[in-house]
Amino acid sequence: MNETVSNPTRTPEAGDHAFARAVPKATDRAELHSLLRTALAVEHATIPPYLTAMYSLKDGKNREVGGIIRSVVMQEMLHLALIGNIMNAVGVTPRFDDPDLVPVYPGPLPGGVMPDLEVSLGACSIERVRQVFMGVELPEAPLAPAGQRELMSISGYDPQLDAEGNIQNLTEEALDAPRRFFALADYDETTIGGFYQRIAQVLTDLDEREKNLFSGDPRRQVSWPHAPGRLYRVTNLQTALWAILEIIDQGEGHAQDPTVGPLPGRAS
Repeated sequence: MNETVSNPTRTPEAGDHAFARAVPKATDRAELHSLLRTALAVEHATIPPYLTAMYSLKDGKNREVGGIIRSVVMQEMLHLALIGNIMNAVGVTPRFDDPDLVPVYPGPLPGGVMPDLEVSLGACSIERVRQVFMGVELPEAPLAPAGQRELMSISGYDPQLDAEGNIQNLTEEALDAPRRFFALADYDETTIGGFYQRIAQVLTDLDEREKNLFSGDPRRQVSWPHAPGRLYRVTNLQTALWAILEIIDQGEGHAQDPTVGPLPGRAS
């Protein structure tokens, strides 16, 4: 499959990152590819701040704190794998040797996501947890009532994956639940939820117009049976949207989702 190349450019809105915020327009593969590359950059940019804080802890001290930070790093790595599976499914190659993928600190997240948040590197402290980590993980609110109802419906499902990441236990109606949710949600476009909702909308639009959107080599799908969450094998629109929903749920949660607890140190 031939890939349409979209060269991202540095803009003041995107800070020093090469990945500019996507401008809403008629959807095409070039936009999808650009959004997915930006998503890879966003998830990658969150890992160094957590690792820097974790490695600043003295050996044998603050083990519980270190374990919590490590668990978040593992989730961010899962998000990278989920984005990689979506990219491979639509014929885009995830490239970690791209110089533009290297984050710039201190600075904003790529793509204009959460533009008021400055992400920096530093030792673990209460201030860093409050100012950086809680900003990255802050639940998104609000959702329109219809979106809330659809989210409650999704919370009743428990997708079970086989060793390769294939969903084993959901009906066709359940598999289609994320599509209904993303059609109804009303995230602020500058939030992580809004950014991923845009990707979901572009995927849905292109899938309706093109028969071969998910024509990437299935052998390039990555599996992780003991992942800290669900690493879906992405083969079609349904599994791509479940993958995006997994990222949103872990990455920032939902203020209306009772299964998402507060971070350590956050008032519940």
